[in-house]
Amino acid sequence: MAPPYTVAPHLEYFNIPLAEFSASRPEFESFAVGGYIFSEQPSTNANVKANANANTSPRILLIQRAMTDTMSGCWEGPGGAVEPDIDQTLLDGVAREVLEETGLNVSRFVDLVGVDSWQHLRRNGDTLRIAKYSFIIDVYEAKGPYEEIPVRLEPTEHQAFDWALEEEVREVMQSNTGKFQLPFAENWNHGPNLQQAGSTK
Repeated sequence: MAPPYTVAPHLEYFNIPLAEFSASRPEFESFAVGGYIFSEQPSTNANVKANANANTSPRILLIQRAMTDTMSGCWEGPGGAVEPDIDQTLLDGVAREVLEETGLNVSRFVDLVGVDSWQHLRRNGDTLRIAKYSFIIDVYEAKGPYEEIPVRLEPTEHQAFDWALEEEVREVMQSNTGKFQLPFAENWNHGPNLQQAGSTK
């Protein structure tokens, strides 16, 4: 069982029964969630220490989608679909997805980064209206340098992880170059949300 988490006072609106939250958003039929995890501890790596900016700047955890999955090879923050049969609240969905995809346990919900919405076309031709809520979160395991945070991936979903600097994310958004290829599908605001998360943090 995952350890308990705390919620910043301005986010308590999300810490209500999922059925009650869903009823307050009748325009959506499904919900997705994301969690952005930062490490602000100085690196212990000598090569990183040589670059003062890289050593002191916050880094955000990105995970790379498996080549057998949709948007293969793209980098993203942990997240996924809320499961009404499992998640008691929207925030429980974030905590579950983060644990499943990274092995890390959410300790606190810090801030809301963004809310995105889109329509998903089902195979039967019906459309599913989805809203995604992305949060900045703290995890219990982030107590030391980012290299020492014990990230454990679910290999069927993600094949690699890394801790990106804000300028690395910005480089991909501005020129579509650099290490961290991001998913830029229609109605997918992952890049802008990453930048917003960095600015908010």
